[in-house]
Amino acid sequence: MPTATLIRLGGLAAILAGVLRVGTSFIPYSNFKPGVALELLYLIIDVLILLGLLGVYAYQNEVVGRWGFLGFLLALIGTATIVGPDGKIGVVEMYVVGSLMISIGLSLLAFGTWKADRLPRTVPLLWVMSMVVGVGGYLIGGPTVTFVIAGLAFGLAFIVAGVKIWTDSALRVAT
Repeated sequence: MPTATLIRLGGLAAILAGVLRVGTSFIPYSNFKPGVALELLYLIIDVLILLGLLGVYAYQNEVVGRWGFLGFLLALIGTATIVGPDGKIGVVEMYVVGSLMISIGLSLLAFGTWKADRLPRTVPLLWVMSMVVGVGGYLIGGPTVTFVIAGLAFGLAFIVAGVKIWTDSALRVAT
């Protein structure tokens, strides 16, 4: 399969991950016990985020620099950490660790993405916004609205990046 096709498919995965993540931002979490269907939905989202990250990085890998590469790796490892049912290792909540790794990783990748100038500027801005609002909300025990805003910013960034990649005429010609 041509590399351009793989990158475009990564863009499509980013779009789907973003749409699903935006949709799940509105699921209330207070006193909430997820069932099998919801866990399966989150598994699908996490796998799509992994594939979307691969596409986003491959699309701009030659120009994001070292910090962008480090951010990509951190976000990839963080996403891999939360794929599947959430659990603990000892007393450490792996979802919290994985989410923090994703947030920091995407923020580092955002700097490389800004420098690369291949994706719309809204992508790195939304990634950083997602981290600031999400981590800030977590640290202060903020209201649920902070997590909704962080999830929306996260999902929208993936949608915008994915659309840019999917519709890039240079990639369509190469496939």
